[in-house]
Amino acid sequence: MKVKLFLSLVMGLSALVLQGQDSLNVSKLGQLDYPSTNLNDVWGYADGNGNEYALVGAESGFSIVDITTPSNPVEKGWIPGANSIWRDIKTWSHYAYVIHDNHGGPSDGILIVDLDSVNQTNQKFTNFYPTISVDTNSGTFLQAHNLYVDENGILYVFGAAVPGVPSADVSGALMFDLTVDPENPVFVGVFNEYYLHDGMVRGDTLWASAIYQGKLFAVDVSNKMNPVILGGIATPNNFTHNAWVSDDNKTVFTTDEKPGSFVAAYDVSDPTTMQELDRIQQSIDTSQVIPHNTHVLGNYLVTSYYTSGLQIVDASKPEIMVEVAYYDTSPFANSNFEGAWGAYPYLPSGNILVTDRQTGLWILGANYIPASYFTGLVKDSVSGAMLVGAKVKILTAGDTLKTSIFGKFSTGYAIAGAYQVEVSQPGYQTLSLSVNLISGKGTHKEIALLPNDFSVSEDELPSFELSPNPSVSSFMLEIPTEFNRGETYLEIYSIAGKLVFSKSLGSQGERVEIQHSLKAGVYEVFVKNKKFYFQPTKILVIE
Repeated sequence: MKVKLFLSLVMGLSALVLQGQDSLNVSKLGQLDYPSTNLNDVWGYADGNGNEYALVGAESGFSIVDITTPSNPVEKGWIPGANSIWRDIKTWSHYAYVIHDNHGGPSDGILIVDLDSVNQTNQKFTNFYPTISVDTNSGTFLQAHNLYVDENGILYVFGAAVPGVPSADVSGALMFDLTVDPENPVFVGVFNEYYLHDGMVRGDTLWASAIYQGKLFAVDVSNKMNPVILGGIATPNNFTHNAWVSDDNKTVFTTDEKPGSFVAAYDVSDPTTMQELDRIQQSIDTSQVIPHNTHVLGNYLVTSYYTSGLQIVDASKPEIMVEVAYYDTSPFANSNFEGAWGAYPYLPSGNILVTDRQTGLWILGANYIPASYFTGLVKDSVSGAMLVGAKVKILTAGDTLKTSIFGKFSTGYAIAGAYQVEVSQPGYQTLSLSVNLISGKGTHKEIALLPNDFSVSEDELPSFELSPNPSVSSFMLEIPTEFNRGETYLEIYSIAGKLVFSKSLGSQGERVEIQHSLKAGVYEVFVKNKKFYFQPTKILVIE
């Protein structure tokens, strides 16, 4: 067992403690070993009778597993194929489409499996070898790295190789129409601007993972013979592996397949000007961990993380992504390309399928809890200026944040409760506070720090002079020279405590005239500057 850090509530206490564990909010329901072959990707399928199946890619073939009873997975079919580290699977109607990349032995082409035959002794399948023509070159499809089928029945094949056709012409996205005859897809177009490692499509937009450019691209594929790039953005580790769009089409999430990489979120509401919102890592070994494939399930991301297993992130606020669950399927402690390859979260039961290269197929049950959010800003208590780079230590969780150039910070946690916080900045008095975080909600705090040389004893507060008092429509404010420290602020309150007048006086000097239009009555005047609060003084206004 590898050690992970997670937050666990202590009975009867509001504090949290660190504890070793290989799972959080995820439980094992079942497992199927593949002792004679390593696994790669996984997809799922549910028939019309409530039965659920795992469609499992293996290095030596394709496996169909009945996982309707998760504790008793049963392999229903095995279709041997070319030996390859890479297999990818997607479905359309009652068909599974399977491809492989570099391989030993004859190519499988595009393997098309009729899932209506899943309970027959021999499943129905065909190996489809389409002819691909681009410009004046033509050849027979051999292999590809990944594939996707959109809601309109268009099959996208990424990173293909077609002997007789230059690689640059076919290694982007080959497009096929499945709607007329799912067993004989019709080639309808190609995107060949870049090699694409993977992609997903919704509507007329292809979210393309150009791994060697290290970029996510938005591509308009409404015209399959003439796709147009709408915009692009570099991903954090410049090795863009996969991408998935949110249900509202406003956010795309990506992975980079490198040690120490991130799952990143981008605002793509305008694809021509994408903006990064946030990035997150799995909680174990952040210096080495490698995210592989991420998928969007409602407000959550479900991601396979090689030797760190499965991660679930609350992405309902994509600008503050929070890990809320995980499960470690791998015995390997050092991050590499072993372990969890694929994670499929879309079964009607809600169960998650994970394929671990060495330990087989896992059927997992997850508790999708909402995160608890903590946001705030840190400012100078005297001037009100935002403090940049202030340290916000979440002592309960062992986290340290720093405020942005706007004095802001934000974070979130899987577990609600009381968190002890310490806020500090050189030249200021450290402030400690307790913050109660609520599941599914945000807690916001404005934190004001006192300068180290600021007097907080009421007996030590300096005073200022007002004249004349009583006042009609103006008065003179006079501050003793030794207490005149730059920009000064004045506020006047009614006896009922209502703010009725305020003014920033800038650095106007020791004696300033204040003109006002206050009604007759008694008021209290407050003055402060960047170093001092002053004793409040009452003033009588007469007509």
